[in-house]
Amino acid sequence: MKAPAAALLLLFAPAGARALTPAAETYLDQGLQKLYNLDYDQARERFRELIRLEPGNPYGYLFEAGAIWWQSSNEYGLFKDTPTLEGVFEKDIEMVIQTADKLLDHPDKLVRAEARFAAGMALGTRGQWHLMRGNWMRAYFDGKKAIKHLNKCVKIDPDFHDVYLGLGVYDYQAAKLPGVLKLGGVFLGLRGDEARGIERMQRALDHGRFGSRQAAQFLASIYLIDRKDFASALPLVQRLRESFPDSVYFHFLEVTTLYRLNRLDESHESARGLLEKAKSDPDLLGRKQLTLFCGLSGEECLSAREVSAAIEWFSQAIDRAGAGEKDWLSLNYLYRGIGHDLLGQRSLAIDDFERVLSRPDLSGSHERARRCLLRECDRAEVVQMLKGIIQGSAVAGTKAQ
Repeated sequence: MKAPAAALLLLFAPAGARALTPAAETYLDQGLQKLYNLDYDQARERFRELIRLEPGNPYGYLFEAGAIWWQSSNEYGLFKDTPTLEGVFEKDIEMVIQTADKLLDHPDKLVRAEARFAAGMALGTRGQWHLMRGNWMRAYFDGKKAIKHLNKCVKIDPDFHDVYLGLGVYDYQAAKLPGVLKLGGVFLGLRGDEARGIERMQRALDHGRFGSRQAAQFLASIYLIDRKDFASALPLVQRLRESFPDSVYFHFLEVTTLYRLNRLDESHESARGLLEKAKSDPDLLGRKQLTLFCGLSGEECLSAREVSAAIEWFSQAIDRAGAGEKDWLSLNYLYRGIGHDLLGQRSLAIDDFERVLSRPDLSGSHERARRCLLRECDRAEVVQMLKGIIQGSAVAGTKAQ
């Protein structure tokens, strides 16, 4: 499975909320709501407020680090484009470890358990970071320390069910390491157990006090990406939609999952709901698109297989649309045209872009169509377009042309 995309979504799971004041819990909840609506800057602002309110609590730093990691997983190339965020992430991890270390001998056993959990999750995050960069020994030592902390958390508090999310992720990912990496992992003592990993995550889902939503998210990612078990993924995705009704991310996952189950009418109807959200949230069809289109696939985003499936979806949406659904048709023609361009079907793309220009302009759809009419929108161009939208430069660049 795509390690960055699903690996550390759990890091900002509010398992430590019982260690936070009511005011800090409010910032935490607001941060999660903003994060899952892909309002990344606002999410980090909320977590920074939590840190300012309780600088000695490791969870504020952990939540901010988790949010940055999740954003980097969904907007691949983020740290390359915005290197300062990488520095914030690394500093946050160090602060989690430092603040947690001061609580390891606290007289209250629940505080000690929380500290072990926070330290374990932070080290696990940094271990994943090293693994992505091929730093095997650093990843190994961080992983080993992480599991030690998490196991001690369980020993201190057997009812700390949220910790099984971290243990389950470790088990599952260690078991899924590919080829040579798995051999190296066995050599270093990183032995995973896929079935046990799923079982542990399910335990966190069923019994976790605060981490059940993140357990649902991680399991949904496994079913969507790894196992292609869309029937098992759907109830988890819909559960997350209920927990975060404003989340465009979980809404988009529902659209995708319904389509994979060949429930086309429901998929299109759900997508119409996204269009309605876009009318009050221009960023949904702007900077948030990179996460929506590439969040589950990373560097494989816009592959021929994915683009072909998208073209089929857009074509079916167009065929089933009513004559009065001008906004709906405009967007479907735009995205289908981009898909045709990505597959080298230039004449079909031009035809779709011209159809866009004869319909209402929604969130810059005309400017994007003109941009792709001026020059072919190949993969590099589309990725740059999405990143440019995020940086607020795509529209200006189109006008300059």
